[in-house]
Order: sequence, then structure tokens, then C-alpha cells
Amino acid sequence: MDGQNKISQPLYFPADHPTMPRWFKGMEQIIQERGLWPERGLKAQCFDSFAKCLPGCTGCCCRRLLFNQPDFVSQKPQLQEYIESRGHFCDFYPKYHPETNFIEQYWGYSKLHYRNTPPTNNIQEMEKNVKEALDKASLLQIWRWANRAARFISSYAQGLNGAEAAYANRKFHGHRMLPAHVAASLKEEFKKWLKSKHKN
Repeated sequence: MDGQNKISQPLYFPADHPTMPRWFKGMEQIIQERGLWPERGLKAQCFDSFAKCLPGCTGCCCRRLLFNQPDFVSQKPQLQEYIESRGHFCDFYPKYHPETNFIEQYWGYSKLHYRNTPPTNNIQEMEKNVKEALDKASLLQIWRWANRAARFISSYAQGLNGAEAAYANRKFHGHRMLPAHVAASLKEEFKKWLKSKHKN
């Protein structure tokens, strides 16, 4: 779909296409249909990953050009669209921050118990071991993981970085949220703690 003119653009060839019925068109075809294909042509992507595109470039390769189109930029994930279509609010955890999602603690705990079960090639035995490992965590332990995650979220919301948030989590492990207005003093306290640790 064109982000400005709201023109629908199918990403797959129609069922009656002579050579590729219902096939995905591919980036080059999609870009050509939008009238954005340059005479010099474009590589599929820069080097070997999207991250290798030069900073600030918007049309250096097919992938970057498409990713910068308004309709691609504004496209929500399918899961988010489904949740919001049911009248709910969808809020994703930040990427690469497993400490903010307590289910990660649960998976780690369960996997540890599964690894300690006797090795077996029997699929029924494996399924039984998985279910038992998943049931190992008590409800109280799950609540504690949830509170730990909430403390990390609260710490980040108050401007602490990763190391400072971990320190705050240990210091206020009895709280569900980091007490308000302690972030500034905690930063100073954390610096002093680091210095004393390095001296020892």
C-alpha cells in the first residue's frame, strides 16, 4: 500500500499469473511497481546484513528502501493488530532485556530441571520430563520473578542504566517497585560501591 495515496499493492502475484501464480513478488518487483526502481539497479541488501547499511542511507539497497517506505514503517506486527482488534492494549517488552520479562526466569528454571533429568530416547518419557520440569516452579517463586521484573522496569523508568538497575534490584528486593525519587541517590551510592569493590 502506498503510504500517501492509500493505493492497495498486493505482495503476491494473482492466481491467474501465467508463470508464478500466488508467488511472492519479491522486493525488486514491489519497488518497480511503486516507480522507485533506479536505472542503476539495487542490490538485495548491503553486504550480508541489514545492519551493514551506511548510516542515514534510505535507498542503498532493496531492503533498506522498502523498510523506509511509510506503509512499511507504520505497519504493526500481526500479533499487535490482533490484540488491538479485540479491544486490548498491546505493549511489548524491550528487546534484549530478558530481566524485564519474568517468563524468562521461569523458562531458565524449568530448563535447568529438565537438563538434570536422566537422558532418554523415548518421546513419551521426554514429554513427561518436560511437563514435570515446567511444574517445578511454585506459584510463590513465579510471583517473586514477576516482582523482580517489575523492579527492573521501575528502575529503568527512573533513568537507571543496567548495572545501576541490578544494584537497585538487590537493594530493594523486598519492594515490588523502586521507591520514587531514589534514583539520583542510588546512582551516587552505586558509584561509591563500585569504587570500594575495585579497591578490594
